[in-house]
Amino acid sequence: MDRRLLQAAVTGDSTLIKQLASADPAMLLGTTPQGNTCLHISSTHGHEGFCRDAVALNASLLDTINADGETPLLTAVTRGRASLASFLLSCCREKRLSETILKQDKHGCNALHHSIRRGHRMLAMELREAEPALSKAVDEQNVSPMFIAVTRGFIDLFEKLLAIPGSTDSGDNGFNVLHAAVKSGNTGGTCASMQTQLTSTIRPVIYR
Repeated sequence: MDRRLLQAAVTGDSTLIKQLASADPAMLLGTTPQGNTCLHISSTHGHEGFCRDAVALNASLLDTINADGETPLLTAVTRGRASLASFLLSCCREKRLSETILKQDKHGCNALHHSIRRGHRMLAMELREAEPALSKAVDEQNVSPMFIAVTRGFIDLFEKLLAIPGSTDSGDNGFNVLHAAVKSGNTGGTCASMQTQLTSTIRPVIYR
């Protein structure tokens, strides 16, 4: 990656990226040794204006994966840039980049896994609406987004995920969402309600 482009991405200098792209459009596709594009780097720092300009100049940046298996959308989510992630999600939807939204990183986590883990419930709702199939993926520990949602106490999100045909409920160590409900303290009425909803769809629970 050209050092001027790197500096522009780090600082969010939209004027400079436009100047560089005007002189050499291919420069925008340069990467760091870690495989990060200017859109990855700008996403890390939360520069939404720069990201808007980068996508407008070259939309293929949305689909580029770094050495960690992250798209810029995944980078934004994992760095806690919820607003920026929402913007990048809208760009992917506009460009009909379903596979980009569904991408999983080197640990098997997708954007829905990360958004729930970081507590970004509204972003998770947006992701679920954009690509329901995100709910069917598990990470390298066999943990599903639904399992994380219950662990975090996001019962409304859990109900949305449960409504998706084929949505996965698994967790690590052979656990499922009912184990997660008990472990996280979501017992009583909440647990009973969940058990009623899950009786016909999830394997019997073996408490450990």
